[in-house]
Amino acid sequence: MSEIVYRDARAADAEALGAFAERTFTETFGHLYPPEDLAAYVEAKYPAHVVAAELGDPNVRYVLAQRKGAIVGYSKLGVVDMDVDATDALELHRLYVDASVKGAGVAKALMDDGLAWARGKGAKVMYLSVWENNARAQAFYKRYGFEHVGEHKFMVGRVADRDFIWRLAL
Repeated sequence: MSEIVYRDARAADAEALGAFAERTFTETFGHLYPPEDLAAYVEAKYPAHVVAAELGDPNVRYVLAQRKGAIVGYSKLGVVDMDVDATDALELHRLYVDASVKGAGVAKALMDDGLAWARGKGAKVMYLSVWENNARAQAFYKRYGFEHVGEHKFMVGRVADRDFIWRLAL
């Protein structure tokens, strides 16, 4: 999609990015959780002040995909936040795209950028976690060579999801 522009997120993007992140998470996974657990999760992760703090953290990188100035996808990368060997490793924390651009190469562009960034930072490994029943995401990650190396609990409120930990040697 040639109309898509990719760029690093800035502090001024915090509100729009938080709203997009909350919407895409809720659209993708919201049906899995009791309303109070979903609300607790999104209130902890996606408010503008939380996103703004992350944008100010030199160990966190957000990349936006935009169409006509509106966010249609994003990735979040940074230090490893799972119980794995984090030596020379970084983590892809999030990669979400709007339904209107699924299958159009936006996720691929964000992933390619994230892997190049990680290599540029000297990382030898990229980790990510993916929900056990998210077959579409798993197929996408397999195409890059990620391998299932473990599991962990991904907490949404009081609900513990079973997420797979995947690893890619860079």
